Amino acid sequence: MNIFDFKSYKAFLKAYCDAERGALTRLADAAQTQKSYLSTCLKGKGQLSLDQAYGIAEYLELSDFEQDYFYLLIDKEKAVTPSLRRRLEGKGKEMAREAFRLKNQQKDSIIITERDSSIGFYYATWLATAIHTLTSVPQFQSVASLGKRLNLNPESIAAVTSYLEKMELIKKSGDKFRWNSSNIHLEDSSAWISSHHTNWRARAMDNVQRNDRDATHYSAIQSFSEEDFEKLKKKIAYFINDFNKVADPSEPEDAFCFNIDLFRV
Repeated sequence: MNIFDFKSYKAFLKAYCDAERGALTRLADAAQTQKSYLSTCLKGKGQLSLDQAYGIAEYLELSDFEQDYFYLLIDKEKAVTPSLRRRLEGKGKEMAREAFRLKNQQKDSIIITERDSSIGFYYATWLATAIHTLTSVPQFQSVASLGKRLNLNPESIAAVTSYLEKMELIKKSGDKFRWNSSNIHLEDSSAWISSHHTNWRARAMDNVQRNDRDATHYSAIQSFSEEDFEKLKKKIAYFINDFNKVADPSEPEDAFCFNIDLFRV
């Protein structure tokens, strides 16, 4: 259950209580209040104090950012002036959007910042990211096998593997190169992110033109409400999180690209 899916702290706590037996009693204990008062509060009468909310937030092990959002929802419920309520609603929307920014969906990853200037070549073309990923697959760990897989000459492959080895992104053992890093992700504000997206969308178009029957490509131009726009962004962020949960521990057998295009590299 994600607190950022809720616009009311009462709705969030009620959903939590409905999902777990005995949760209302435990939350009341955490808030150091009577169960009957908390029940009445969640039904619409009365408000939690910030001290009570803090006890609940600590019990639920909410992160600092989640706690800030939780307290903001309480302030919004208590606001009497319409202009203040609108201001707090706007702040809540901003916080919810920030929570679902893609960089916050990436776990256990190396986040590349502008200070890491030596990594620039990695995103200059699609080739470095492709070769780096393919070296996690046992049958694509030599210059010859990589050249055959990507239909490139050995010199081109060797130039990239040399760079990746210097960056310690791959490790050479005999005549084989093995993947040697955590997952890498760019900050949303990075100057390299445009090149990275452009490179792989160009590869996606190349795949479309080759009529790859195993691939998935989807584009849609459609009108809908602003509220549903936010809802769909959250669903995509959740899907990306689920995608990573499946893909990260998966046994490497081949390299794929996922843009909401999914195809073999």
